[in-house]
Amino acid sequence: MCARYTLTKKEKDLLKAYQVKLPPDFQPNFNLAPTQQGLVITADEPDIAQKMHFGLVPYWAESIKLDFSTLNARSESATMAKTWAPLLKNHKTCLVLADGFYEWDKKSGKPVPYRFVLNDRELFAFAGLWSQWKNKITNEVYRSFTIMTTVANDTVGKVHDPKFRMPVILDQSEEALWLSKDLSVPDLMSLCNPYPDDLMNSFRVSTSVNSTVINKVHNNHPDLILPLNSL
Repeated sequence: MCARYTLTKKEKDLLKAYQVKLPPDFQPNFNLAPTQQGLVITADEPDIAQKMHFGLVPYWAESIKLDFSTLNARSESATMAKTWAPLLKNHKTCLVLADGFYEWDKKSGKPVPYRFVLNDRELFAFAGLWSQWKNKITNEVYRSFTIMTTVANDTVGKVHDPKFRMPVILDQSEEALWLSKDLSVPDLMSLCNPYPDDLMNSFRVSTSVNSTVINKVHNNHPDLILPLNSL
């Protein structure tokens, strides 16, 4: 699964990697947690990167507070799921921009955080789905997204049980395909594969990242992404 990730690069780096218009209030996030806003590029508006909440709220939900998790969509069964199938059918796909993600090794009984990054590029995109929910009383619009997952590769599996999940990281050549409205749903799902082990790296980070909020303030600072031996 993927419940916490990072997008720490500056605007100039984002613009170099993705030729899109950025929101004026974009800020790097070293500890992006559920309900916070991430940066996504949608198939409907591929020329802009927009902020949406992490944790998808289906358009049919009664409120934005759900009693089930929508942080991740399991790619193997997404086409049969009430929450995800309509989004795939209607091409509500998006690129979730990132430069790393966290997972926790719990084999010792205590959660030990690791950060995963790519060797071949600093910025990348998770395959995502997005939805728009509207409050029936106030007409307030709430846009949100989920991250597709697949079986873990060996790099991620070393932290958890080999049967663990990992986010779908798209190859650069696959990003345009994920946003294409000409691709069939089966062809879209064929893109949801584990990222190659030789193109990934991981390292331990401080347990400070375990907390998303400290004293009612978002726990978000550059030291969170540093390898443990460099602190």
